[in-house]
Amino acid sequence: MDFRDKVVVVTGAASGIGREMALTFARRGARLAIVDIDEPGLQGVRDELAGMDTEVHVHVVDVSRADEVEALCENVYRDMGRVDVLCNNAGVIAIGNFEDAALEDLEWMVGVNLRGVIHGCHFFYPRMVAQGGGGHIVNTASGAGLAPLPFCAAYCCTKYAVVGLSETLRAEAALHGIGVSAICPAVVSTNFARTAKLVSGTNRSTPGEMQEWLERVYERINYTPDRVAAVAVRAVERNRGVVPVGSVTYLGDWTHRISRRLNDAMLVRVAKIFLKWL
Repeated sequence: MDFRDKVVVVTGAASGIGREMALTFARRGARLAIVDIDEPGLQGVRDELAGMDTEVHVHVVDVSRADEVEALCENVYRDMGRVDVLCNNAGVIAIGNFEDAALEDLEWMVGVNLRGVIHGCHFFYPRMVAQGGGGHIVNTASGAGLAPLPFCAAYCCTKYAVVGLSETLRAEAALHGIGVSAICPAVVSTNFARTAKLVSGTNRSTPGEMQEWLERVYERINYTPDRVAAVAVRAVERNRGVVPVGSVTYLGDWTHRISRRLNDAMLVRVAKIFLKWL
């Protein structure tokens, strides 16, 4: 697909998968609106894009706030005229026992991971329909949106919802020539582990020690975010729906599909080992 002069909006673009999405679309000639709450990070990405001879607009926005996303939509359409690809990518995570999570932690995840996607779709999608000419929406979900993951109950809740929203909106959007994809990566080597909030430890480790262990796991797996960005671009080109990314996601998805009872037994066992040995 030719992305030259196409307008692409990417949220969570200051680092990780969002940054790589912005760079990948820019290399294909797209015009970019990059969005994040992290202004210094956004400026760094803008500097990277400066040498690519592409139009870039920077927007510091908290996607959990409807009024800020509404203003973002107005500003993008005012400055760039249309939107061809919307990437609702911003995400956060709190990890630990559900009973240890404060209500604020749960609201934080729901606000960014779910409401952020809802707000993006709510304000941009009708404008994309009205402008005509098709388009595509990419919602970054997770492997945790296809199969349950112990100690991430609320996070899984938000990502399951993103997958459900994407699949359902996809059927409606097709009537207007607009595609919708849910990208579902597993562990990706980003700063996600460093920015994760650990709300509880284990029998042998404090939350701080668990954070260090999590960072080491992400580093060792070394599944780089540019690979996820490449999958996202292919999903737009091929108009794919739900897109698992990585062997861990495929394994979790198929195990869950084959037998929920077996999957439940496996996860209980994993949870016990996790608490006992880590």
